[in-house]
Amino acid sequence: MSTRYSAPERDLAPHSKWRQPFGVVQTNLQDIDALMDVEAAADAVVEYGADTWLLNAGGILSFYPTDLPFQTRNPLLDQRASRDLLGDAMSAAQRRGLKVIARFDMSKISSRIAAEHPDWLYRTPDGDPQVYNALYSVCPSGEYYQVRVFDVIDEVLDRYQVDGIFFNWFNFNERDYDEVVHGPCHCAACVEGFAKFSGGDELPRDLTSPAFGRWRQYVSTTLADLTARIADHVEGRGGDVGVVLRRGAPIEYVEGNNAYRAMPGKELWPHATAEAVSAHASTRPHSAVLVNCCAFIDSGYRMGNEQPEHFAQYLVQAIARGGNPSAYYFGAPGRLPVEPAISLGRDVMRFRARHRELYHGLRPAAQVALVRPDHGSAAPGKYWDVLEEFRGLYLALLETHVPFDVVPVDRLRTLSGQGALARYSLLVLPDLEGLGGQAPSVDEYVRKGGNLLLTGSAGVSRDGTVELECSPALRVSAPALEGTALRSTYVAVRAQPRIDEFHYAGPLIPVTGRYQQFVWKPDATKQGAVLPRAPFGPPELAYGHVTSGDPDAVRASYGGGEVVQVPWTIGRTYREYAKTSVRDHAVDIVRSIVQPAITADLHDSAEIITGRSHGQTIVHVINHSGARRRSYGPHIPVTGGRLRLAGRAGEAPQAEALRAGEPLAVRADGDDLLVDLPPLELFEVVVVTPT
Repeated sequence: MSTRYSAPERDLAPHSKWRQPFGVVQTNLQDIDALMDVEAAADAVVEYGADTWLLNAGGILSFYPTDLPFQTRNPLLDQRASRDLLGDAMSAAQRRGLKVIARFDMSKISSRIAAEHPDWLYRTPDGDPQVYNALYSVCPSGEYYQVRVFDVIDEVLDRYQVDGIFFNWFNFNERDYDEVVHGPCHCAACVEGFAKFSGGDELPRDLTSPAFGRWRQYVSTTLADLTARIADHVEGRGGDVGVVLRRGAPIEYVEGNNAYRAMPGKELWPHATAEAVSAHASTRPHSAVLVNCCAFIDSGYRMGNEQPEHFAQYLVQAIARGGNPSAYYFGAPGRLPVEPAISLGRDVMRFRARHRELYHGLRPAAQVALVRPDHGSAAPGKYWDVLEEFRGLYLALLETHVPFDVVPVDRLRTLSGQGALARYSLLVLPDLEGLGGQAPSVDEYVRKGGNLLLTGSAGVSRDGTVELECSPALRVSAPALEGTALRSTYVAVRAQPRIDEFHYAGPLIPVTGRYQQFVWKPDATKQGAVLPRAPFGPPELAYGHVTSGDPDAVRASYGGGEVVQVPWTIGRTYREYAKTSVRDHAVDIVRSIVQPAITADLHDSAEIITGRSHGQTIVHVINHSGARRRSYGPHIPVTGGRLRLAGRAGEAPQAEALRAGEPLAVRADGDDLLVDLPPLELFEVVVVTPT
């Protein structure tokens, strides 16, 4: 059974300025930018529609005259009149009313410091240090991060009235800039820390090791604890200084980038930004999230501009889900030709600044929660399979305009304890194994009237035990069918009265990935049937399918709620074949459980995201028609769309399209209310106001 550890989290103070919407420009400086014109740079931040400037302070290089012996002062500062770039930038920002976030990167140190402190370094499983461009990677388990980082913070906060601090590459250096995978760190601190954390397990060498999942939990816990210590330290100094860090920070850091190179098959997941922001916004309402949107292709091509439409998508997806956008590019503004990449994003940033009050109150309002897996959700080496199930269901809901929020699996217990799960009418668990301590929260949610959709082996522990009391399954009857064992397997939704003649009523939906066989509870209701594998070649003999006793789906009541188990990986099947029949079958099951309050008549390349702000209904409509295999290109305008608000015909509200700047026609259709949409370009924001 997997064990998930609750990470410490830190919220923003009730009256913190960082609870207000903010927009950022990050100028990620190189050493040569120590001589940049800070007045021109600050003007560029204002011109882009931002109110916050994120720029380099310390770490790999200090852009201020540090006196700490384990920091490296930028030697070019001596050519600057003040010898202090950070101080000059602070003055320029304050004259324009800009907030300043100081950027640190503590992940690497010089060879001099490495020689003085070899115990601070990351070590490969063979004990070697990791050296890149003459810099030595350090380990978050060691003294540099655990102790000395606080000296760096104090030096900057003692000298400058910065509004926030941010740490880049705040992680274990398992992969370098050349995408060489070095594996889990084996420094002395990690050896000792992991043994204590795991109860004596040996450190894994790579991701195929049985203990790799536990290593990822150790990584998350170590970084979360350090994040909490940094946040507490800064808060203890006073001054409402925001801490921008990874998960659990008062301001959580998310990056929008084109990181397809790390994905299996090198395939872009175009919805990564919206997914990450939704996972934060749906679970941590008293913190903020900063979305760092990269204007370059990847770390190997920092002067290669991102496609303008793709960069704009980062910003649009960020604001639609409640994030604070940050335009991130290299060098002093104007030194590199970045303008083509950020040109379309400027309008998005300015739009959000104009509607600051709306975004200040924006909260997610979907009825469906799609639970996102983590590395503890699958057997070793199977994480990507589970992720594909999640992504298939994500796309199915998005393309059929069923609004949903993303909820991380390890947050279920916390949300249940806060009563926050109760706002969802449906919880979707996509093939998630090993719920462990989260399972009782799911049972309680259903007992109190929530509805649950399980797919694949969701709710089954690693040892084959059914973990959920609410599950329609009594026990596992046999190991799951996987891979080629499912070749030429289908589910039949309709009855098959002529199957003895090998005459079939469609649709017959292919099954791929996994089918988990169960013994079902006596009061459970089976729907549809599996047509197990029959010969698929040669063509002359490719027939013979008959029905089995295994169902397409099973329903059962539990307390005040309903549970539907689809014992096969319907999401992976959609990802594999992209068949509309698979997608629509999945969504038909969803709609048989819950009727969404807001839907849309739109092309399936358009996404709707629902929210609430100051008593108004807010619907972001995003145009994904420009999605490509590795990027976004120009979109195609979508016309003739409309929103449907279930049961609201009697309200006669007003509706407005903020981007188009025009009122929208509203009319009744039975009990529902229809809102006609203007032509959809990159995105639109519809505000429905009760009368």
